[in-house]
Amino acid sequence: MGAITELFKKNIRQYGMIIALIFISIFFQIMTDGILLKPLNVTNLILQNSYILVLAIGMVLVIITGHIDLSVGSVAAFIGALSAIMMVDMKMNPVLAVILSLLMGALVGAWQGFWVAYIKIPAFIVTLAGMLLFRGLTMIVLNGQSIAPFPKAFQKISSGFLPDIAGGSSLNVLTLVIGVILSVLVVYQEYRSRQITLKYGFEQ
Repeated sequence: MGAITELFKKNIRQYGMIIALIFISIFFQIMTDGILLKPLNVTNLILQNSYILVLAIGMVLVIITGHIDLSVGSVAAFIGALSAIMMVDMKMNPVLAVILSLLMGALVGAWQGFWVAYIKIPAFIVTLAGMLLFRGLTMIVLNGQSIAPFPKAFQKISSGFLPDIAGGSSLNVLTLVIGVILSVLVVYQEYRSRQITLKYGFEQ
């Protein structure tokens, strides 16, 4: 009984934000008369916030080490501006432009990481300077103007959908298959993790 209680307490601490998100979703689902969790609305939310999700993944690694990155938004804007120039002004292939943009982003991260890891300057100071620097560089390379239109192939990354192998049915079968496979993998991974925890964590 004590092992179950301890497991429950650890899960509550670990998944507290997820539980809160579930209750928030239920609340707004009721308040919006079921509009919140409609497939079209969920798709729009993911598309509109996809870049934030990508940035959050990288930010987690920084926060785990006890640091912070204030320049992430400015760097994303600067690299985005360079990619726009390559694709729109220089007519570069979108695939090549994306690869070069990722490499430039990695170089910026390595450059700022050098000052933190080797020169021992606090990450707050380094990334604050980086935030101001890359915000200014973005304004310089864009001349304060937006660049458009992007190639159709590039636009499909954020607005396209997986092909429907069922031939236009009301449900996208390919998406469902991928979702089921990923869900099974997550459940299996959680099961294995809990088995190891119960075996080695509570039998001592």
